[in-house]
Amino acid sequence: MKDPSDELISALYTALNGNVTYGGAAVPVYVVPVEWDDLTVERYIRIAEVRWGDASPKDSNICDGTIDIYVDTFFTGKNAGSKKPMNSIANDASVLIHQTFSLTSFTQVLGRVESMEDFDYELDPQGLVFRKLITYQFITEET
Repeated sequence: MKDPSDELISALYTALNGNVTYGGAAVPVYVVPVEWDDLTVERYIRIAEVRWGDASPKDSNICDGTIDIYVDTFFTGKNAGSKKPMNSIANDASVLIHQTFSLTSFTQVLGRVESMEDFDYELDPQGLVFRKLITYQFITEET
């Protein structure tokens, strides 16, 4: 079984990059972890872990799994912040990725937003972080 991760991540990145905005500004999309000190924005989307399902035998040409996509928003200052930007960005992103993609080496049989989950806020020395997880579910078949 071939690994469709690279093609799926690339398709998700293309669907999201430059197409999600908040407050008139494009929300950047990352495929690698970003340190808070390196960020130049207060909101971003990160395509993260790929998880494989167990519905297919290992010698099959069909694979299934999920991809974690995080929406992070950061607020500085005491008593600042709201979940509104996070929810708005996650809603826009989920509409864009709730689909099957045209892949080069695979046929995507299923592509959908399986779930969205809010995390409890995180306190950072400089402010507050709100995070939402979008779980994208896929089934692919080698072509």
